[in-house]
Amino acid sequence: MFDTSCRVERITFYPLKSGAGVTVETARLEAEGLAGDRRMMVVDETGNCLTARKAPRLMQIRTHMDGDDIILSAPGMSPLVFSRARLDVARNVSIWGDDVVALDAGEEVHQWLARFLDRCCRMVIKGAVTHRPLAIGPGGTVSFADTAPLLLTNSASLAEVNRYLDLEAEMERFRPNLVVDGAPAFDEDGWRHVRIGDVEFEAIGACDRCVMITLDPATGEARSDHEPLAMLGRQRRGEDGKAYFGQFLAPRTLGRLHVGDKVEVLSRKPAITILPGNAQPVTRLPSTAVNGGVAARHGSHERTLRCVAIIDEARDFRTFRFVADHAVDYKPGQFITLLLDIDGEVVRRNYTISSSPSRPHFLSVTVKRVDGGRVSNWLHDTLKVGDSIRSLGSNGRFHLGAAGVGGKLLLLSAGSGITPMMAMLRFIADTNLPLDVCFHNSARGVDDVAFLHELLSIKVQMGDRLKLSWNLTGMNAAAEADVLAGRFEGRPGLRTLAGRLDPGMMEAVCPDLAERAVLCCGPDGFRTRAREIYEGWKVRPEFPFLEETFGPDRAATPLPEIGNYKVSFLKAGKWISGSGTVTLLELARKIGVELTSDCEAGICGSCRCKVTSGEWRVAANAADPERSVLSQDEKDEGYVLACSTSPIGDVCVEA
Repeated sequence: MFDTSCRVERITFYPLKSGAGVTVETARLEAEGLAGDRRMMVVDETGNCLTARKAPRLMQIRTHMDGDDIILSAPGMSPLVFSRARLDVARNVSIWGDDVVALDAGEEVHQWLARFLDRCCRMVIKGAVTHRPLAIGPGGTVSFADTAPLLLTNSASLAEVNRYLDLEAEMERFRPNLVVDGAPAFDEDGWRHVRIGDVEFEAIGACDRCVMITLDPATGEARSDHEPLAMLGRQRRGEDGKAYFGQFLAPRTLGRLHVGDKVEVLSRKPAITILPGNAQPVTRLPSTAVNGGVAARHGSHERTLRCVAIIDEARDFRTFRFVADHAVDYKPGQFITLLLDIDGEVVRRNYTISSSPSRPHFLSVTVKRVDGGRVSNWLHDTLKVGDSIRSLGSNGRFHLGAAGVGGKLLLLSAGSGITPMMAMLRFIADTNLPLDVCFHNSARGVDDVAFLHELLSIKVQMGDRLKLSWNLTGMNAAAEADVLAGRFEGRPGLRTLAGRLDPGMMEAVCPDLAERAVLCCGPDGFRTRAREIYEGWKVRPEFPFLEETFGPDRAATPLPEIGNYKVSFLKAGKWISGSGTVTLLELARKIGVELTSDCEAGICGSCRCKVTSGEWRVAANAADPERSVLSQDEKDEGYVLACSTSPIGDVCVEA
């Protein structure tokens, strides 16, 4: 029997499927779940269940029940009251393939919903004639819930998930009915029969998660970093490729549940097999937020940035400083997405935030002009002080916290790759983090060395805890290195070298590399060489090598067009041919091949499939072009993500 210190921490029911939840101190349990839970749902014009996956604003609808009266409220809408006792029109509807009969809520509700959701839809309510068999577990019936009568989650499991997230996830994202506290993380995976208070349950399966958990539980807005689904896809993925969190419960007895009820595990079962994860815990950085009462925004929220300064940092290298209409919540090293109106077209481009969150009253990006670069040239030639642009973000897994904030760091960069390093070094200096930092930058010549005066100033501030060095790679590298060294005026702890990075140079500027975590950013060739040196030198695997891709505007180096293709799905015995760029998932759907998929953004891993022959490329709009949700063994075996993989020529898929 389980330790009785495990107790119910929270009870929540959701009157409207995909609507806001109602948290209570006590709830009556019926065979189909908590009384009032998911007894209403919205359907589209064809009668199919409509959820927040397609209509995120559903999550802003609040439902209150007073006897037979149902009251709907939502932002910007007058409350609507209607009586379920007067509903008598039956309607055939469908929920995840189950055809059921439900009561139509009426024309007034239809008009109210259509105005708020801006789409044609209706509300239906579970009635006496509504019968939906429970598809898993011991049999019985279920309401309009996705799978089972109740969903249970564990606060310790969420704490474990949040160890890997830059921005912690709230339990509300997972929409559980019961949250327990006092059990070890993911212990619930092995429960078979449990008693909660006086009520007994059977745990009938683990809950596979979908894109719903990326939506803000209050607004329905999606996190642009696709968390926590992306992390679960890397750390909590089952053998079927799905990401799991929480347990479905079916009642074996009925009664009443209360917050504080003890939880007893009556019997156990083998836990679901979770594949080895590849996520890395993050380090919480010191809080430096000074937002003047304005809440910081993150993720997909759009904000306006007004340019207040333009600073020349080096040759063709310019910092654009902005103030934002809302404070930006970011980690030093992350990037922001600029939405620029260029020639009548909205163009998106990601740029590292070169300022530090320790200086919250402005935000900067530092951009190098690129030959043929549409966006970099527009910024350099067109943007002026006083102009406003739009942005999204912040995002990115390459930041100071990813490497930890204890011990020693090597910040290694080339060219414009210096920008995230400046954000990190500014943060380290401003917050006086107890770090020993070796900061090395590679540039073509003296005129390409950026932030020199500020780096020398930070060196004075940090003293022996900061070592600065540069290597110059241009045609007159040796002479230019002497010129740069002459600017240091005999200051200690500074080095300038000529030539490209090699093991000897690395030993000269960072002889204790084996004792440092490495953050590396720059062009592909530079990062590849740095990684080779690191791998040949490292003896302590606890010190990571983290890298960020850096390159020119994508518009300057477009992907080649895909020509003709023929894709054969071997197990299904079907094939399809055509031309152009299309994903394997789209092709499978066209010919009726069933592939599991959830997020459809290349982040959760549920759509993984094996390519047995042929060429392919990652789709240009993939959220994670590195396919980090897949292990290296899976990649080596030919596994791809169907939702973000485009075929080239003849391709065979084991599906």
